[in-house]
Order: sequence, then structure tokens, then C-alpha cells
Amino acid sequence: MSNIIIGITGLARAGKDTVADYIADRYNFKVFTMSDTLKGECMKRNLEITKDNLSHIGDAMRKEFGNDIVAVKTIEKAKNFPKSIITGVRSPEETDLFKRASSHFILLSIEADDRKRFERRSERDPKTETEFFARDERDMKNKGLGDVLEMSDHDIENNDTLDTLYAKVDEFIENITF
Repeated sequence: MSNIIIGITGLARAGKDTVADYIADRYNFKVFTMSDTLKGECMKRNLEITKDNLSHIGDAMRKEFGNDIVAVKTIEKAKNFPKSIITGVRSPEETDLFKRASSHFILLSIEADDRKRFERRSERDPKTETEFFARDERDMKNKGLGDVLEMSDHDIENNDTLDTLYAKVDEFIENITF
């Protein structure tokens, strides 16, 4: 039996990490973030770790090594665990790699209204709406995130309270079938 991998996709600040952490804590999954690989690249290049820098580094790596390079580096770590969550799936090539790596792969999309996502930004996120939403456009255009969102096996809307979100996640986990 192959390992269970839940891939989580969505636009910035939709709640991907919140969902991943909840599943990990409640259902004993190991979390891997695609951005960890990018953070390492930022540090190698002596760049500040910001969401914009991570996005630009990811674009450069994908252009040089292919759209699945970040996934290749991430799956190497995840394959040693029986139940993994990988957050930040951005390209169809990444999705295809995860599907090949596990016959028990499911892609979960976390969705939230633009206004909510902008309100949730952190100090590492762009400060203006123009800069914040420009990252969405880059992810859609350069990585194929729009296609990945359409490829998702299940969607969870995250526009309400954490309790509501967690209830939706519990329902999702209870109904997973491969």
C-alpha cells in the first residue's frame, strides 16, 4: 500500500497552512511545505525571506529545472512517512508528480474571498492590494495555479470561523476515498 499524500493548494492566505496544521495535529499527518525548499534557496542567495522573494525564486527554479522541481525536492522528504500533507501545490506538473508518487494522493483546494485573504496577510506579505494580488496573477500565469485549482479533488471554503473551517476539514477527512 502506498503512502497517503494530501496535497493542499489555494491562493495566498486562503488558509492552506491552517488546514495542514489542523490535519497534522488531529489525524497524525506529517506536514511538508513547498516553500521550505524555496526558503533554503533564498538563504543560499542571501535574500530576505518574503512571500514575493519566495515566489520569484520559485519562478526562477521552475524556469531553469522544470515546473515540478520544487515538488521533486519535497516528495523526497515526504515519501518516508505513511501520511503526509504537502502544502503549496502550484503547478499541474507538481500535481502529476504527486499522483505518480502515491496511488493514495488527493488534492484539496482551500478557497477564500479576496477581501478575507488580504486581511489575513502577515508582515512578510506585500503591503498593498496591488502587490498582494499581483502574486496571485504570477502564480496563475507562471505556474498554472488556475489549472491546479480546477484539478482539485475537493474544495473547502474558508470565509468563516476556525471552528467552521475545522468542521469542514473533519468532514473531508472522514469522507476520503481512494
